[in-house]
Amino acid sequence: MSRYPVLLVEDSRSLALFVRRKLEAALPVVVTWAQDYREAVAHLASGRDFTLGILDLTLPDAPQGQIVDLAATRGLPAIVFAGQFDERLREELWAKRVVDYVLKESPETIDLLVGLVRRLLRNREIKVLVVDDSRGARQELQELLAIHGYQVFTASSGQEALAVAAQEPDLRLVLADYAMPEPNGVELTRRLRARYSKDQLAIIGLSARADRHLSAMFLKNGANDFVHKPFLAEELYCRVSQNIELIEHIAAIQESSNRDFLTGLYNRRYLFELGENLLASALRGHITLTVAMLDIDFFKRINDTHGHDVGDMVLKHLAGILAKRFRATDVVSRYGGEEFCLLAVNMDRAAVPRVFAEVRDRIAASTLEAGGRTVKVTVSIGVSTVIGSSLEEMIRQADAMLYAAKAAGRDRVVVDEPEPADLGGPEATTSDRLMRREEAHGQNSRGG
Repeated sequence: MSRYPVLLVEDSRSLALFVRRKLEAALPVVVTWAQDYREAVAHLASGRDFTLGILDLTLPDAPQGQIVDLAATRGLPAIVFAGQFDERLREELWAKRVVDYVLKESPETIDLLVGLVRRLLRNREIKVLVVDDSRGARQELQELLAIHGYQVFTASSGQEALAVAAQEPDLRLVLADYAMPEPNGVELTRRLRARYSKDQLAIIGLSARADRHLSAMFLKNGANDFVHKPFLAEELYCRVSQNIELIEHIAAIQESSNRDFLTGLYNRRYLFELGENLLASALRGHITLTVAMLDIDFFKRINDTHGHDVGDMVLKHLAGILAKRFRATDVVSRYGGEEFCLLAVNMDRAAVPRVFAEVRDRIAASTLEAGGRTVKVTVSIGVSTVIGSSLEEMIRQADAMLYAAKAAGRDRVVVDEPEPADLGGPEATTSDRLMRREEAHGQNSRGG
């Protein structure tokens, strides 16, 4: 993971080291410390492209906040880290387009600083659309949002906004003025809400009109929030952050409901939810779909010998190998117990035996250190490449191949093909494979 360079300017050595330790422990950042204005100038002159500056407002050689002006001239987004604030100073700092300010009040405020930096780093992945027919208003909002790191798109009309939304389906926030050429902001909100739910896209209505009913009109047509113009930059940032964070919280809840708690892989419920959509696409001939069932050999013996804690470590170890090996378009899930299910999209059928044999080999060659002992595991894999009428049917067929792999001696792959391939073990004839499959079908359990 790449780490973002952050410049910390703070004259207190103990505080600077504490802040640096907290930031680097919690976030993907590397902090460069400058103890005074002179050192800060040297670091900025070095040519290093800092992502963010955290700036002490009163330095021994720059007591009047000159460090903020320096950051502005270098285009460095700045968080002001100050011991005290008053209204005059607040207005001066916002006029200089700082990112935000944090007071040095207690150790807890360092947590606020860490949270603010985390938010700014996340913003780099978030797309925001500003819609206003006033060029000056668009530019003002674009500059404010860019200071906080958002990817900002602009549109001068409702129609242009709809076109941008069609091109950028992963937009997370729209700021829409009311008074625009057709459609106006309220109608634009209604149309966008028909495409995106509130847990996908936040919409904030804007207007300079004194009409008290406008906020209700925006909210009733699907907006998440409303801000009157002219607004304070501080208020706008708070509203934007709150709406973005709400979407992120909902996404996190949804993601956690789709994941297996132990392994982090998709769970069985989500496997079927997404798998049915993939199968429908496969039945229409848009994609090919391969289903594989994978089972850890003698897993009960691992639990009995080493304990369930080690068994859990084995499951997580195996999940990590599978997650790294397959693509984002594939679905890797924990099916239950020591069993995993994989849905592979558009995998070359000729390559299926080789791919899963490599997976089997990689797992067999891997080791896990647990409690001073080295634990090795093998897996049996059953694969179905024939599109079925339902996902359950394809899983049952892959499961039958898994039974065949177990019956043939484990630590091998059996692929459902016209002449099933039996890989990872002794050579077998076609009649041998068919006999093993029939024997497997008659078994009531795998027996580990």
